[in-house]
Amino acid sequence: MRRIHKIAFTILFILISSLNAGIFELYGTGAYGTDYSASAFGRGGISTAYTDTLSGSTNPAQLAHVQFTELEAGLNTRFSYISDFGYNESSVRFDYANLMIPVGRKGGLQLGIHPISSARAEYQIKTSYITEIIETIGDIYSLSLGFGYQIASRIYGGIAFELITGGYTLSNEILFSNDAYYSSEKYFSKGIDGRRLTLGTVVDLNNLTIGVRYAHPYRMKYKTLEYNSYSEYVYNEPVDTTLTHHIIIPRELSAGMAMKIGRRHYLMSDYTLRYLQDASLLKSFNPINPDHTSSSSHHLAAGYERRGAVGLFVPFFQSLTYRTGVFYDKQGLGTDFQRYGISAGLGIPFNNFKSRIDVGLHYGLNSGDIFENIEMNESFFQIKISVNSIERWFNTRGKYR
Repeated sequence: MRRIHKIAFTILFILISSLNAGIFELYGTGAYGTDYSASAFGRGGISTAYTDTLSGSTNPAQLAHVQFTELEAGLNTRFSYISDFGYNESSVRFDYANLMIPVGRKGGLQLGIHPISSARAEYQIKTSYITEIIETIGDIYSLSLGFGYQIASRIYGGIAFELITGGYTLSNEILFSNDAYYSSEKYFSKGIDGRRLTLGTVVDLNNLTIGVRYAHPYRMKYKTLEYNSYSEYVYNEPVDTTLTHHIIIPRELSAGMAMKIGRRHYLMSDYTLRYLQDASLLKSFNPINPDHTSSSSHHLAAGYERRGAVGLFVPFFQSLTYRTGVFYDKQGLGTDFQRYGISAGLGIPFNNFKSRIDVGLHYGLNSGDIFENIEMNESFFQIKISVNSIERWFNTRGKYR
């Protein structure tokens, strides 16, 4: 059924289901910018030139600073409000995990798993005679092996090799109020496999740090199972298709800087460009938005962090790490919309400062068009929580700060 036939009824009858994502994640391969650690999340998503815990989007050159074996695991949850139609409440779910190991006096190694993109969205259009339900559920995860090394006295370099894996379920169902017509559903199940290489460098200029990171996907392929049904009892045989060397995740280029403005005070900023060479590849992967032509997205953030003091007799509130930031995203990988908001974070040490709980909060607004120029606004509140613990399984260097 043609989409234009439904536009007149859409505004009054949109319903958003209780799934843990936003309406704009229906398109493409979901939402990007989810691969920050809880501490970077509290700074607005900044980790290229400054970090104290490491996760997916962190510059691998930062691994050269690892002094102890560290374990980190994080959880993620989200609440959103879609225009005037109600809350879209999420459930708590696993986010990422990292194991970081010092290598010699100048190097560090990381084993980790983190999300590259995620989608949990359902959109319903109701008229007097049909109900159309469109749903996207899936994740793309990276299993990474990274290494960082101090090349010179103020120059650090790093490289990470990533296995990309994941899956998406896309469905479009039409239900008729008149029993004389059979319902119909188109269902796609897609499995993803690929590789990504990430390079990074950091230059330390006393109180100023500059970082650059580049991520390049390759050998991407995905397998599609397609089902079509036209009644409750009749189903077509699935169509099995494997496409190779089709890049469906973007290349990423990040640049950032961090400035020490006091004994424990830091200002920082980050810019990330995500670019897909051929936007038409998203059409074959996710046919929900066939007219989409954009192929890039932009992330800009500025943040502040005050590190907590360390010592046996330090008052509790002075031992806390405080973070805040602002961010702006111009998303174009799937549909065109803007995201902007504020962030806050807290680092809570325990176990004699050998462990820490990080909490990162985002509050913001997504604004853009759904389908044929149907504008929607989504306010959201997202939380990331992680636990970071230092272990002494291997020979380490330096002293714990």
